[in-house]
Amino acid sequence: MTPGPERPLPRATPRDIVARVWRALRRDAEGAADEAWVRSLLRPAEHAIWVRQRAYDRRHSLRVARRLEARLAGTSHAREARWIAAALMHDVGKAAAGLSFLERAAAVLVNRFIDLETARRLARSRRPGLARIGLYLTHGEVGARLIRQAGGREEIAAWSEVHQGGAASGVPGIPPEVVRALVGSDVA
Repeated sequence: MTPGPERPLPRATPRDIVARVWRALRRDAEGAADEAWVRSLLRPAEHAIWVRQRAYDRRHSLRVARRLEARLAGTSHAREARWIAAALMHDVGKAAAGLSFLERAAAVLVNRFIDLETARRLARSRRPGLARIGLYLTHGEVGARLIRQAGGREEIAAWSEVHQGGAASGVPGIPPEVVRALVGSDVA
């Protein structure tokens, strides 16, 4: 069987989506300790991007970062804040789409029927609704642009850019062990 065209969100499984919906419905807010931890890891320009995310995206990024911290414990990368920062910033491009919860669900369904190039074309559409869906489906690339434009760290932008595809072929500037830990930490 030959692989089909690359999908915008290839790792988004129905199980992951249901789990994220369930968590998004919860109203837990980040606590002061979480906010202090995030500020200790992100540069001011990166933090300014991170706080633009919806609360449920911030909570997801905190869970991913905590999982990554645990996965890297005991490795030579355990004390490298940049990898935890990459986990915190991986989905920041979603904020640019401005989709509601229900619109996100529709975008994930659209993802099943289009390839990555089509999603990129949608992101450039003059029709606002289509453009927002395209931005959501290409949120990794969008986030990478935002991070670079703000002067954020390149390895954080690089991870944002490729994270949704799983980065099976590796990411320049990020050790393979860290890539595997990042991929394994980004679950619902």
